[in-house]
Amino acid sequence: MADSPGLARARDVLRVSADDRARVDALSSAASAYVSAASPHLSPSFFEGFALRRIRVLSVHPGFIHCSYHVPASLTDSSTGCLAAGVVVALVDEIGYAAAISDAQNFKVSVDMSVAFPDLSQARAGDRLSITARVLGHKGAYSGTHVLLTNAVTGNVVAEGRHSVFGNLKKAPLKPAATTSLKSNL
Repeated sequence: MADSPGLARARDVLRVSADDRARVDALSSAASAYVSAASPHLSPSFFEGFALRRIRVLSVHPGFIHCSYHVPASLTDSSTGCLAAGVVVALVDEIGYAAAISDAQNFKVSVDMSVAFPDLSQARAGDRLSITARVLGHKGAYSGTHVLLTNAVTGNVVAEGRHSVFGNLKKAPLKPAATTSLKSNL
């Protein structure tokens, strides 16, 4: 069965060129190399590297994380000058997940996330945000978190998210450091 003209056009529009694919691969490799040098067990995408670079963790307790975040001009919406909604979603995802496993829970995967944007105009380039993530609870392998982003100076709410994660993925043991062995002919 042949594709309709509309479907064929949509496929053409969504097709990724070899040049674009190469650019994304290069950025992902650079981000992975940067993080691998500091922590070999992490492998973020290039976007996570850009979006999360300005986070400063202020406080961590079991089930609670408080961070500050400086809004970079490079991650603002070009038409509004406000922090891009996709960056807010990435922050809710990453910080909500971190809160979910901060009380010794096993690794999990995201199953649901909802984000409300009451006032993105409170997050412009150069602004400092306060981000608070709390675990709402754990039920078996399911955990729910609440993430609140506010302007640190005015206290106005920028965004609010709920993040649900599920799983009982065991943490991979750290690889032992390489050792050298000496053989003796005695």
